[in-house]
Amino acid sequence: MSKLVIGFSILVLLLSACASQPPTDLPTIDIEQPGKPDPVEEAVITQLAGNLGLDESDITVVSNESAEFKDACLGVAMDDVMCAQIVTPGYIVILEANDFQYEYHANEDGSMIQPATLALTWRREGGIAGFCDSLTVFLSGEVYGNQCKSQPSGTMDTFANLLSQSEYEQFNGWIARYGQSVLDESDPKGVPDGMINIIELYGNGKGKPGKPVETEIFTWAGNLFQKLYS
Repeated sequence: MSKLVIGFSILVLLLSACASQPPTDLPTIDIEQPGKPDPVEEAVITQLAGNLGLDESDITVVSNESAEFKDACLGVAMDDVMCAQIVTPGYIVILEANDFQYEYHANEDGSMIQPATLALTWRREGGIAGFCDSLTVFLSGEVYGNQCKSQPSGTMDTFANLLSQSEYEQFNGWIARYGQSVLDESDPKGVPDGMINIIELYGNGKGKPGKPVETEIFTWAGNLFQKLYS
């Protein structure tokens, strides 16, 4: 074999060996998994799923925006709840499930989460029994109650623990069908030992409930309050 052929063969082998070695001076690129929620989103998804008895895979994130809330309650005011007036940075997260959208406010690390889509409030005061009861119900399934006759006065639970499937579907039907409405079954003014009994419904629809439906909503709220304190 000629020296030219041998030299060419050695050159080919050297080039092949170099081509098979991975480059060592290229920068490392981290590729993030698309669609993976951040820790704050994961926290609010977990809370919503637990409240409504949903699978987390059934919940989608619509938006997640940074915000500065004017108080330590993350901008969510409720009766009888005191909030320190401290500017608190965090996020406004909108989730979607069951054809509804749910707004949550969270602090920067997701350790504090507040529901922000109000659905219903109920207030019952006075009467011979001296009622002083209230409910704050969020569309996302958090239920907060206050009763001055119990200690502590405030308590909290979720739809998943308090409502049957039929009660939950009934509630969703009202929210979808009716708009914001004030329902009043209070005694007329001037009645001795008169009772105030008022519900504010924050629905997404345009209708207004008639008297039979108003009665159903008051019964639903009363039963929910009883379950909360049973």
